[in-house]
Amino acid sequence: MESVASKLRSGKNLHNTTKDAPKRLGESLPDGGGKKRILGDITNRAPATKGKLDTKKDLKAKVERPTSLDSENVNISTTSLRSQSSKSSSSEESTMFVTAMDMNDSVMDVSSIKEEIENVAEAPCRPEGVEDFDATCQEDPSNVPQYACDIFRWYRLRERQFVITKYLDKQKEMTKSMRAILVDWMVEVQESFELNHETLYLAVKLVDMYLMNNFVAKSKLQLVGATAVFIAAKFDERMPPLIDDFLYICDDSYNRPEFLETEIKILKAINFDLGVPLSYRFLRRYARCARISMEMLTLARFILETSLMDYELIDVLDSKIAAAALLLALKMKDMEWTPTLEYYTEYRESDLQDLIIHLNKNISVPPNKHLQTIRMKYSHEIFFHVAKIPPLKLSRSGRLEEGSMKLCRV
Repeated sequence: MESVASKLRSGKNLHNTTKDAPKRLGESLPDGGGKKRILGDITNRAPATKGKLDTKKDLKAKVERPTSLDSENVNISTTSLRSQSSKSSSSEESTMFVTAMDMNDSVMDVSSIKEEIENVAEAPCRPEGVEDFDATCQEDPSNVPQYACDIFRWYRLRERQFVITKYLDKQKEMTKSMRAILVDWMVEVQESFELNHETLYLAVKLVDMYLMNNFVAKSKLQLVGATAVFIAAKFDERMPPLIDDFLYICDDSYNRPEFLETEIKILKAINFDLGVPLSYRFLRRYARCARISMEMLTLARFILETSLMDYELIDVLDSKIAAAALLLALKMKDMEWTPTLEYYTEYRESDLQDLIIHLNKNISVPPNKHLQTIRMKYSHEIFFHVAKIPPLKLSRSGRLEEGSMKLCRV
């Protein structure tokens, strides 16, 4: 299989997006300035019901009127008129508000929302000495500091809905090494198209979620991987690559109808739920809260990205494997797991001990010739050459050496 990078260097241009490119802007508004009904009627207008909602005409009829035109009634002051008009207006608003509340069954069912709110776990009490990172970001609205903690508590709650179970017993034409080669190729696609890392992590998750419940022939495995990247790019990228670009990098082994059919199958298999909590997002959150340096974060990203190829780790929670990758990176630089990290990750160092041993073995074994994309990627100067940092030294029993964290200098 010709690599993506070599194909891009071969002089063949990918799909020309400068001509005949589809317009990405919304269509113009209808004549007369009418609203586009993308999501239907979003005005929440309550249906007219007899006996509940009074019209303006009815409300005006209720206002007390003078019975005679004697001088006392005729000389009504302007202040009195304004007062009476104000009372009428407030009465109308009050009636409409009560009507909307009385009709809650037809407007919105909030029982499920209340149940979800009650199920969200309370934030652990912040111990003394742990910095409130979000409080220091109040001036930066891009950090949404007032919502950040709630968002990641919600991620921790939702990640258990996307746990992958081992599925190779259902895939008769697939092996662990084949999956690793596919993920390595997806990393190459992500790097060649300069896609976000979130796109890569979501694509790998989509592949595993689909393979967990659907048999895929060996000849269609690359199609599933390419389609997963395509779906993830449409979800996360501002300008995702086109279908023709993905067909090209697959050496035109598949056609457009096959690609679109596979996209529909994957989306149906995941019930169109693309809001998957990703380990990469957890890792960035942990590193920011602990004010980890960019080089240290990049080392943790290398460890975490290497874990994507490991079939044995697909059933580990994303929040946990992100914490383990960061802990291993810290130990490789002779740094410790701090109370701040324990607070924001909600994992103690002892909870991650077995996992970091597994991750350390992954980066200790030299990759074969088919699985070198990640190591080559993180050996570049842009990524601080973190792939060249020696892993931790293990004892003969396979445990990390106690006492000082010596580095393996081989």
